[in-house]
Amino acid sequence: MTSKPGGSFQQQEGCALGSIGRKVVSGAAWAAVETWGRQITVLAVFIILARHLGPEAFGLATLSMVAPIILSGVVTRGIPDAIVQRAEIDALHLDSAFWLLVSTGVTLSALLWVFAGVIAELFGQPLLESLVRCTCVIVLIHALAAVPAAILKRELNFRLFTLRTLIGTTVGGSVGLAAAIGGYDMWSLIWMQLAKAIVETTIIVLASSWRPRLAYSYPHCRELFGFALPIIGHTLWNFVNDEIPKVILGLFFGPAAVGIYAIARRPLDLLVEVFLGPLTAITMPAVARIQREPAKIDHFFNTSVRMAGIAGFPAFVGFAAIAPVAVPLVFGPQWSSGVVAVQILMLLGLQRTIDSICALTILALGHSGLILKMNMVYTLLSLVLLTAAAQVSLEAVVAALVACNMLLLPAFLFYVQRISDIDVLRPLAIFPRLAGAVIIMFAVVTAWVFGAPHGVSQAIDLAGAIAIGAAVYMTAAVMLVRADLLKVRDMLISLRL
Repeated sequence: MTSKPGGSFQQQEGCALGSIGRKVVSGAAWAAVETWGRQITVLAVFIILARHLGPEAFGLATLSMVAPIILSGVVTRGIPDAIVQRAEIDALHLDSAFWLLVSTGVTLSALLWVFAGVIAELFGQPLLESLVRCTCVIVLIHALAAVPAAILKRELNFRLFTLRTLIGTTVGGSVGLAAAIGGYDMWSLIWMQLAKAIVETTIIVLASSWRPRLAYSYPHCRELFGFALPIIGHTLWNFVNDEIPKVILGLFFGPAAVGIYAIARRPLDLLVEVFLGPLTAITMPAVARIQREPAKIDHFFNTSVRMAGIAGFPAFVGFAAIAPVAVPLVFGPQWSSGVVAVQILMLLGLQRTIDSICALTILALGHSGLILKMNMVYTLLSLVLLTAAAQVSLEAVVAALVACNMLLLPAFLFYVQRISDIDVLRPLAIFPRLAGAVIIMFAVVTAWVFGAPHGVSQAIDLAGAIAIGAAVYMTAAVMLVRADLLKVRDMLISLRL
């Protein structure tokens, strides 16, 4: 008995969609393991280093990484993203991209070496010259792994990334800790970053089955440029925007203020990675796989943003509530001056629950130009507001940073809705109810933190605040967003089928 053609096609289509769904779930799981494992290791190392080093050492090391971080975006984004996004790709695309990125990495590292003295003179810190000349090689190291990493992402194969990250972070952290204990001050942070980059690149290059050939084709690179160039521009601008607060604080207040900002930023980055990282890691490759199916993209986007909000809102607001106890207890009393900055920065985390997934989704759909334009506007706005705020205080600069992001968010969402088939506003319906739940949680936790009996240790105070906050939020969430929790559960179950 023969099957009907229509039935056969539906069965094949169902199998294909189920396969993609399983890959998405598997990718998310491995991304979560990578993200959480890295963050646990990084946090442990960071805490120990913060207790051994002061704000000035952190500030100098942070300033030395500003230029390498910005220029690394040229080799780690753009061309690799085009490899992930492109529907069809052949071996010559990969070979050409590899040699282009490696030659670019060599050039940029050399330029940093030459201009290290200029950077040191700009900040009035002679030590920066030798620090920058040590960190400049990171650009080339990242270039060597860019194409192999892109191939793995294209295949939604995050297993090797997990191994790479955990080993690299562990080795780098061990080098940094040994150097800090040995009294090498800011150099311990530099050597930690170098060791981590070298180990991670070595693992990706050696473990990947792909090997570059001695072949290059400009036409093949040009096919990637259409998608890649706006992303490179966007990434450079994005990195510049991320580094603007450090530069302004370094120019107006010196390295110690940069160190305080770096510590204040760490909890935000940690929470974004832990609670949003697994979702953002799979968003672009997953949407690229279904880019010709608008209904599925809309469903994926809607569910992902709701999941990000459910996980992210209590994490960011909760940490703002416990910061007065957590920051001095975890990092040391010398960092107590960063508590207010930490609390202000948590507002950025709330925004990340929508704009990060939104940006990666439209990138996968090929609309990279919008993000570049928004970053250009953000640069001008932040230079004006942050420079004005620097006349007041460090906390004012941090508040200005948050204000820049919040002011541009409505315009960003408006244009995303306009150029894509995604209903951007639909998942935002959950946000008022989430806000209600976390406001209740914040009030209860704050009352606990400031009303704890005298004589209670900071550790017990913090543990109690976390336990109470979790219980209050879960109770409020069940009451206010129960329907959304069930939808998220159904979406995860459907992906596994």
